[in-house]
Amino acid sequence: MSFKLKTLIDNNPQTNEYRIDALSDLPLEPLEYCQRWVEMSSDERGYRKACIAALAEATGLSERTIGNWGQNFERRPNYVVHILRMADMLNQIRKIVLPPDYPQK
Repeated sequence: MSFKLKTLIDNNPQTNEYRIDALSDLPLEPLEYCQRWVEMSSDERGYRKACIAALAEATGLSERTIGNWGQNFERRPNYVVHILRMADMLNQIRKIVLPPDYPQK
């Protein structure tokens, strides 16, 4: 999050905008999403495959489609960064709210 936006949200008590609303407007790149939600080091064998699987789950797109975005996902469609931000926020909520033994399905 840019320092200017964070300062604006945190220091302006008159605003009706919640921090989560401001976050939802910020894009989240595929590599950033993977850094947050793929539980492997980026230099481990199989990281890219795990990253592609996580991106496919978050976006609903096929792993093949995501694999065609390039080595660093530089050819991803513009809308994907917004879907990934929403998926990131949902993951954060799940992590905070749901107990660890909550059924996955």
